[in-house]
Amino acid sequence: MCCSNFWRKIVLFTLTFVFGLFTVNILQKETAVNKIQESIKPDNKIVHQEGNGISSGDKTSFINKTSENIRPDLGSLKIISKPRANYTDAARQNQIQGTVTLRVTFLASGHIGSISPISGLPDGLTEQAMAAAAQIKFEPSIRNGKPITVAKSVQYSFTLY
Repeated sequence: MCCSNFWRKIVLFTLTFVFGLFTVNILQKETAVNKIQESIKPDNKIVHQEGNGISSGDKTSFINKTSENIRPDLGSLKIISKPRANYTDAARQNQIQGTVTLRVTFLASGHIGSISPISGLPDGLTEQAMAAAAQIKFEPSIRNGKPITVAKSVQYSFTLY
């Protein structure tokens, strides 16, 4: 009696576990498909073509909407090197620690654009973080086969040892 109840619980647990795995797998696939569909947005480029008319034999024009060369994002921004920010003497004397968060514009040309502080620190640490961010080396994001400009937040941490 106790063994049959044990096996019944094992079978029930196994079936529930397998069903849960199956459900999670389906949901992940749906999410992936939705992300792909959102990233592929046709431009509905209008292409004019000449063709023969069916009944009269005259040449007629028709419009064919196509979505040529539409690809999802091929690559996101890749930071190659992020120089360290220097600690200022004033910040060291005042024992200032924390994180500076900057909004950095990574240009399609491969250069750094505007840099603005989101949250800063006193005694010149925000300025040091901005100077370091201006020296970041990166590969730009790619969309539809072309580099694009992207703005991202970048953080610099300052800690005393």
